[in-house]
Amino acid sequence: MCIQMRSKKWRASLAGSVAVSALLAGATAAQEIGDTSETETAVDTVIVTANKRQQTLQEVPVAVSVVAGELIDNAEIIDIIDLQASVPSLRVNQLQTSSSTVFAIRGFGNGSNNPGIDPSVGVFVDGVFRSRVSSSLFDFPTLERVEVLRGPQSTLFGKNVSVGAINVTTKAPSFDWEGSVEATVGNLDTVRFRGTLSGPITDELAFRISGTTNNRDGTYTNLVNGSENINDRDRWSVRGQLLWEPTEKISFRLIGDIDEIDETCCGAIFFEQGPVTSQLIGGVLGGLVPPADADPGDRLVAVDPEPRNELDGKGLSLQGDWDLGWGTVTSITAFRSQTDFNSIDADFTGADLIRQPRTLDFDTFTQELRIAGEWESDIGTFNWLAGGFYFNEDLTFDTAGLGGADWRAFGDALLAPANTNLAVVEGATQLIGALTADSALTGPALFPELSPLGGPSVLPTGSSYAEGAGPMGRFEQDNELFSLFVQTDWAITDRLTLTGGVGYTRDKKEVTGLLTQTDPFQNIDLAQFGTSGISLEAANLLGQAIGTPFVLNNPTPFFAAAAIASATSPTFALDRATALQGAITNATLVSQGLATPSPFLAAGLGLTLLEPFQIFRLGPSFPADGAVRDDDITLSDDGYVVDDAFTFTGRLAYDVTENINTYFSYSTGYKPPASNLALTTLPPTTAADGSIVGRFAGGEDVRVFEIGVKAAYDWGYINLALFDQSVDDFQSVIFTGIGQQLSNAGKQTVQGVEVEASVNPIDPLNLFFGLTYLDPEFESFEAAPCPSAGFLSITDPEIVAACADPAVNSVDISGTRPSGIHDVSLTTSASYRFDLGNGTTLTPRIEYLYENEVSLFEPENGSAPTRKVNQINANILLLMENGFAINVWGRNLTDDDSNITFFNSVAQAGSFNSYITPPRQWGVSIRKEF
Repeated sequence: MCIQMRSKKWRASLAGSVAVSALLAGATAAQEIGDTSETETAVDTVIVTANKRQQTLQEVPVAVSVVAGELIDNAEIIDIIDLQASVPSLRVNQLQTSSSTVFAIRGFGNGSNNPGIDPSVGVFVDGVFRSRVSSSLFDFPTLERVEVLRGPQSTLFGKNVSVGAINVTTKAPSFDWEGSVEATVGNLDTVRFRGTLSGPITDELAFRISGTTNNRDGTYTNLVNGSENINDRDRWSVRGQLLWEPTEKISFRLIGDIDEIDETCCGAIFFEQGPVTSQLIGGVLGGLVPPADADPGDRLVAVDPEPRNELDGKGLSLQGDWDLGWGTVTSITAFRSQTDFNSIDADFTGADLIRQPRTLDFDTFTQELRIAGEWESDIGTFNWLAGGFYFNEDLTFDTAGLGGADWRAFGDALLAPANTNLAVVEGATQLIGALTADSALTGPALFPELSPLGGPSVLPTGSSYAEGAGPMGRFEQDNELFSLFVQTDWAITDRLTLTGGVGYTRDKKEVTGLLTQTDPFQNIDLAQFGTSGISLEAANLLGQAIGTPFVLNNPTPFFAAAAIASATSPTFALDRATALQGAITNATLVSQGLATPSPFLAAGLGLTLLEPFQIFRLGPSFPADGAVRDDDITLSDDGYVVDDAFTFTGRLAYDVTENINTYFSYSTGYKPPASNLALTTLPPTTAADGSIVGRFAGGEDVRVFEIGVKAAYDWGYINLALFDQSVDDFQSVIFTGIGQQLSNAGKQTVQGVEVEASVNPIDPLNLFFGLTYLDPEFESFEAAPCPSAGFLSITDPEIVAACADPAVNSVDISGTRPSGIHDVSLTTSASYRFDLGNGTTLTPRIEYLYENEVSLFEPENGSAPTRKVNQINANILLLMENGFAINVWGRNLTDDDSNITFFNSVAQAGSFNSYITPPRQWGVSIRKEF
């Protein structure tokens, strides 16, 4: 069994960073201290497991912010998204669906809505790794605490913790009967219930059962049907536990949980409407779009159909602890299964253009085994830990981008400025096909002699931009990982401790993608029509035959008539010999290399100019023969992507006095290679040698130097930390409006300062202050994906000039600032406890969150959209001696409508959408504890 250590001296610290902070529930936490020593403060009694053993918060030299269960209950922190208001270095962004949520620590984080890109911040619940963000979105059950570990944790935690981890610890079963029930009502028709019951079954066996429900109206108004369902809440969870302690040295904890989310999420406003949105969709098609001058705070959207999110998860874990006397063995075995379905209106307009259904299924098995102990010697005390971690996950991801009822009309409207439409284009391809090659569609070729390269493909009538057609894909990924770790803390003296640790991780992935395009226009090779070898003379003769002359500067009437003639009479009632008479001479010279062909299609309609309208050009399925080729990727003989890495932790800690501690640490982190499981990727994913590029990115390597000072006194504590963090080969993914671009940034860095303090100037008053300052930079990113023309609001003249060349797919953005990372994040709070007598207290608390204005587009530039946060949360808690509590609360009382993130509107060049923060929410909660 783990031993709780309350010494002020430094002890084992097994993963690295700096500042330690406690965001406690003010005076409530102080009441829990009980009989303390003169030098002991409230922060000394907070137990954390950041190093996979129990230690007090102030003694562990790991950068970890701890939010106590009392604060989570009283401040109405419902889930991890709400948690960021109390931890200044943590940012949580919810994007297009409930499951598309990104965690970032110290500005770093990725994963987004692409399941092939692992998150950089790992989530652990009662020691069990949650591999996907969607399995971490549950409403908090009855908690002991939440720890936010800052900096790489790869040495001990293994997978997807290259920049940090979130460690959730729930309340274990109790051998004394206890429980609580809570009901909440609030604005937006909020209704929540939460409860827990725990007690003994026998002298050796105890149980706990907990459950939550959460229902709320939406926060957006849909102008299409007037509903207010979007961004609603409809979720529930149940969690059951058994604790068996057959002896004082052996314990087993079995946990099973099930949760479900069924919501209409998520809404996105139009930040800017380009001509495609306002004039083409809103004008020509008559589709409903929100007013261009609408206030973001009104949260007006126009979507048809409304988005759907259905998430179902369940898991089972067993932890066993065995105290051997000389060490403690811990085993954690877990299995989790999750299904996520979502369907969105991808164009975010009232026109029925693009529907995107997605289903993600994954089954995860994890096993951790570790042993920890302490060894006394003549040269000092050694606290040591060694173990291993195994991870196996099977993932299936089905996704599609399907045309809606207005999709073909949208395609025609796009082509209208070129004086043509989809029917004409389809007829033109059929005409060329009939002229140059045999076709099941148009019959025998009229002029096979004129096409030495063979006839081109053709587009069947009505097939382009058809309803229900588009790109579809099934991706499968099998991931297996194991890691080994060992670490030792050497207490050289009572004041000086040296820590050293090493971890080894090996990751293996098998990734396949079966891609299908049911809209032939999107993938047809238009360039082939410019090399058909049909002369202008032949075009003129055909024009005479169909009664519509070919006019070089206005070929559309000719092609329209030819398309009709092709459908009714493949021979065009044309004497073949007569037609050849005017064309054979030119064709002969071309075939002999003595003349340049004058293809009428290239000279007239110019189908090759229509390539920009192939919005969803689909790459090939993969892997193919030699498909994975990248300097950062190793392909094993059995076709797996494999990678491995060693990570290290080194730290020196010194107690200057009984109250002041200093430390210096160096640690490294690692995240395995990523796969791009998006339907469309840019640039095109086939290299000249036939290999697939743009589908994979190499692993990330992280290193952090940190130095800090921590001081704890009777009146509170203050922590100061400075750090220098860099990520080599950062996995950068950019959404362009028509695809996702994945690549490795050469090197991304951030230097920063963290200051956190909690002060009790008088017993009932608690003040907290947390400040994070970050200075990030792309130190090296020489091959950043070029933005698609018209889809990114980039004004940097050098970038614009470099990407103007169609042959250029990447640009050097080294020295620029990554977007969306705030310089300054500030969290402050104040609470005061009034003693009303008879064991009754009244505690008002107010919390302020500020983040300075930053650009939201990559790379950062002055004209890009920005985000700035100013929020106030508050609550007033009436706590009675009989266990009743009444809590009046409010979140985002300033009704701040800041942007969460921006993105390019799908298939709408010049338009941008934005997700914005939830509006003001308030309510009252009544709780009874027994």
